[in-house]
Formats: sequence, structure tokens, C-alpha cells
Amino acid sequence: MKKKNQDNNQEKPQTPAAPKPTNRDIFVFGRLENDVALPVIRRILKLNQSDPAKPINLYINSSGGNGYNADAIIAVMSQIEAKVNTICLGHALSGACEILAAGTGERSAYEFATLMFHQTLWEADGDITNLEIQAAQGQRFRQAQIEVLHRCTGQSRERIRKDIERDHYLTAHDALEYGLIDKVCAHKKKGRGDKTSANHKGHNQQGPDSIADSMVKAVKQQKIAAASAVKKKSQARARKSK
Repeated sequence: MKKKNQDNNQEKPQTPAAPKPTNRDIFVFGRLENDVALPVIRRILKLNQSDPAKPINLYINSSGGNGYNADAIIAVMSQIEAKVNTICLGHALSGACEILAAGTGERSAYEFATLMFHQTLWEADGDITNLEIQAAQGQRFRQAQIEVLHRCTGQSRERIRKDIERDHYLTAHDALEYGLIDKVCAHKKKGRGDKTSANHKGHNQQGPDSIADSMVKAVKQQKIAAASAVKKKSQARARKSK
């Protein structure tokens, strides 16, 4: 009996903790539908949970889409501890532009990127009473857009209300002046004798080449994961057939 109690008091071996992910880059490419927005939100939450002290880099190349999905990404960024650097590569239009402006870390855009914000397109049908309800909701949504852009840019609500009435396009330098971003990533042309490495570790040192490297790595990881999933399915089918 004594020996049994001693065995129970011995410490059980613990499973080692899973290593923290080192890649903290997230890519928002394409329209902001559920298949794009949901993986982005999951990834942001996972990276924040793994290490809230390290910033997350959110690369954007999107024409916008579902306004509620844009609001969901903005809400998550505003509530987590980790800072989120937002970087516009090709274009950030509509809700994607609001996500860019709402970054909680450094907000930047490539020198030749295109940005645009506008009031959300609102469609409604039904009887008169339902149209009145939808019109009120559309006005509330527009007011929320104005408030978000006001807080992110420092521009007055009156100016944003005027600018948001129609498609308001901006260059990267225009966006910097407007307050949508904090920095313009200048296009760098390398000469033959330039041996500067593009593999910078910090976001503030990243240029177009290092961004491309990150994108290539992410695509390779996705391909490897897809191939692994197909292989597992094939093995499972083979076991069933036996």
C-alpha cells in the first residue's frame, strides 16, 4: 500500500508545449467574403494567443466586399493585445481601406498603391415599411463608417461625411496626408552593385522584395498543407478498401 501511494505522488511526465509560430504575416487578398475574412480572423486570434507582445503584419490587396466582414476584422484588431501593422500592396478599396486605416500598429502603403473609401452600397426591397427600416439601417451603417474613419484619421466628421458620398480615391501620398496611413513604402530600384539583403527581420525594414519573399513562403506552405491533406485522404481510402 505504501509503495502504491508513493507511485501516485510521483510527477507524471508532461507533454512539451507546442512551439510558437514564427511567421506572423497574414494576407488579405480578394473580396472580403466569408472564405477570406474568417481565416484572417482565426489567424489573428491564434497569433495573439501565441505571443501578444509581438506585432502581426496584415498585408492587404483587396477591392473590399462584405462591409460586415470588414467590421469584424476591425473589431478583432481593436480588441487584441498584439499590435497589427497594416500594409497595402496593390490596392485597398472600400472596406479594405477601412481595415488598412484601422491598423493598431504602423499603417503603410506601397508607393504606387491605390486606396479608396466610399459609403457602403445598400440594397433593399419589400413593402414601404420594410424599405423605411432598411433605409434607417443604411444610415446607421454609414454613420458608423464615418465614426471609424474619423477616429482612425483625425479628420473631422463633416469632411468625411462629404468625402464618403462618392468614391474617394487616394494615392499612397494622399492617404498619408489624409491620415489613413503612417508611412509610404518607396519603390526601390536596385543597381548591379547593390548587395543589400532583402531578408529583413523587422517590419519597419521591409521593402518590396522582402514582402514578395514572405508571400512566396506563404504560398509554398499552403501547397504543402494541401498536398498533405490529399495524401491523408488517399491513405484513408486505401485503408477502407482493405
